Amino acid sequence: MKNRTRVKSRSGKLGLILAAAPVVLELVVAARNGQKKRAKYTRARKRDRVIDSLLSRAQRAVGKPGKRRFF
Repeated sequence: MKNRTRVKSRSGKLGLILAAAPVVLELVVAARNGQKKRAKYTRARKRDRVIDSLLSRAQRAVGKPGKRRFF
């Protein structure tokens, strides 16, 4: 009979990705915030809005709270 054991090289890859994801996400968000133009009345391009919304969703999925707004 064959010995059914896990292959060591494949078993830890998902854990490594899950551990590195929040760090990589913070670096990408910081880089995006450095790129943003701070004009008062200009609207962001559609591509930039999509990227920002995807990053905010990823941050919420990782567990970072969103911005609180007071009206």
